[in-house]
Amino acid sequence: MANNLIISNIQIKTANGFTELGGKLDDDYIYFRVPEAFTLHLSAEWLISVALLEAMAANRTIEVEEVSVSAQLLEQLKEVQAIFKCWNPDLHIVDIQAKTSTENHGFTAVGSFFSAGVDSSHTLTRHMDDITHLIMLRVFDMGDDQELWDQHVATQTAFATSLGKSLVPVETNARDWTDGKQIAWGFAHGLLLSAAGTALGLKRLYVASSHTYEYLFPWGSHTLTDPMWSSESTQVIHDGAACRRTDKTREILKYPDVANNLKVCWNYIHKNCGTCSKCVRSIIIIHLMGESVKSLPPLGGLDQLKGVTPTTEAGSANLEDLIILAKQVGDEKIYKILKKHYNKYQRGRLWSMIDKCLLGGNLRKLYRRIKKPKWLELRVTLRSPQRGEL
Repeated sequence: MANNLIISNIQIKTANGFTELGGKLDDDYIYFRVPEAFTLHLSAEWLISVALLEAMAANRTIEVEEVSVSAQLLEQLKEVQAIFKCWNPDLHIVDIQAKTSTENHGFTAVGSFFSAGVDSSHTLTRHMDDITHLIMLRVFDMGDDQELWDQHVATQTAFATSLGKSLVPVETNARDWTDGKQIAWGFAHGLLLSAAGTALGLKRLYVASSHTYEYLFPWGSHTLTDPMWSSESTQVIHDGAACRRTDKTREILKYPDVANNLKVCWNYIHKNCGTCSKCVRSIIIIHLMGESVKSLPPLGGLDQLKGVTPTTEAGSANLEDLIILAKQVGDEKIYKILKKHYNKYQRGRLWSMIDKCLLGGNLRKLYRRIKKPKWLELRVTLRSPQRGEL
């Protein structure tokens, strides 16, 4: 394999009712596809975002053929890589070779990535007068069922139209490529979001925060890195990190049309199952606030609370948010149950620290050999797997 990771044959084509921006990463074709009613702009930034983590893992220079890259963005990607390397020292900082341009394309549209979840719906309510386009990226929805995807697009198109916005559904095979390279999706997704502005012709792009400023652990979409994907033409804004999920939900409930459109489910593309951890989390929040929405069922019973038991740092942060809300509204029963689940998770972390400090990480190594967690198969993760064994 050549040392350079070549991005080539970047082009825009229209066929079968779609407009497609595509190009080759080495010999693999990557595309971003929208309905032909929307315009895509010839650019390399979106393809660079797909290639970057693979290049950093393999220590390969990225070489962009023919199409110019924003000079501002190219300079900022040096610091983006420095941040990624701080998170995971196994990565390398690589060169990106490309023709540069300082042109401002004079875009006028303002976009926000939109899944109909709590984070993106909150960003919509905060910037209702500014946002003109809601962008829905298919890789964030589970499943490959085209009929259900089309149904979801139709529903969200009607919703966007009712607010005077345009919905832009984007289909791409970028995740297939990053998954094939064994790159953690929790890392790769943020790059795809932040790099989209030029191709979509946006002067401003909002990326809704997943976590608050209180929990700035490594994550693909991050307040440190998202804005660094800005260019001469597009300002990228990481939005809403000052607000807890409960605060976001409270604001959304002030907009009944948005609240009744919430889609937070892990299990379905087009509806909420009401039982997965994300559904239960939102149901608990709405219940504690004494509200109801058409998009989610009411809390069925206290047994449902076990559905928010955390297994990760992100899940623990979300559970803390629920605990704080339960205490604020004075629901002692829910507070105690949630606190029990939280303490169980923290005890697990304590055992991890004891293992690391006193047993040299041998319990962790034994667990990995027996359970063989899937993340160990990944080449690129948010943190180096070796750090837990220092």
